[in-house]
Amino acid sequence: MLSILIAGFTSQAGIIVAVGAQNAFIIRQGIARAYVPQILTICIGADIVLISLGTAGMGSMVSAHPEVLKALTLVGAFVLLIYGFSAFKRVFETLMRLKNRLRMRKARAMALAGGGSLDDRELRGSNDDGGDGSQRNVADSMTVQSASSLRGSASASIAGSVESSGNEFQQGAQTTLRKSLLACLGFTFLNPGVYLDSLVLLGGIAASYGAGLKWSFAAGAMLCSVVWFISLGFLSSKMSKLFKNEYAWLVLDIIIGIMMIFIAAHLALR
Repeated sequence: MLSILIAGFTSQAGIIVAVGAQNAFIIRQGIARAYVPQILTICIGADIVLISLGTAGMGSMVSAHPEVLKALTLVGAFVLLIYGFSAFKRVFETLMRLKNRLRMRKARAMALAGGGSLDDRELRGSNDDGGDGSQRNVADSMTVQSASSLRGSASASIAGSVESSGNEFQQGAQTTLRKSLLACLGFTFLNPGVYLDSLVLLGGIAASYGAGLKWSFAAGAMLCSVVWFISLGFLSSKMSKLFKNEYAWLVLDIIIGIMMIFIAAHLALR
């Protein structure tokens, strides 16, 4: 029985361990730390239900209605296309945000340089005055303190902007719970491959072990889904430290956008 359990585990691993639309979505949500437990629950629950239906013999019904799979293929391709364009929309928004921040930092740097020049003129003017030496010293001290305060506040403002930009973008990468769950359901159930893999392929392999052992095979496949999705969500969450910079999110969204559009085109043209 253990060997059959392992066979189910490895068979499911060969199917599920691939960078597809669903896994890419989980990775992005994990990095953003946005509703990861809820999303993993849907993915694991969907796999358990589909594997159970396939083991119970639903695969033959799916094979007998290819028009249903064709309709799901087109709908799934449309959903992936929308998500791909959404990724590129985020890329455009990020580029605009980076451009505005760069312009703001340049303006602050110019203001800082202008403040330094003014302080130098004030220092020279105070030294040229013929007033009392103690008065000059007090004026010099006040001017230097004013210049230092200006430089310090400007530097702190720029540093604060740089430091908070990553956290701000990471929060912006998150979406509402409703949108996250709907997207997860779409990636899970509008993918025709999930029915072919879970109902037809795994169901057919499980049936080859006979009525008494096919559920051991199914249990191994279900265990693989649990281990895979939890590991993927956990590791993605750990990667969030690497994505406190906008440029990392920019690269990730470009990769996701290209991947989603490519998969959508593949589904629509096959």
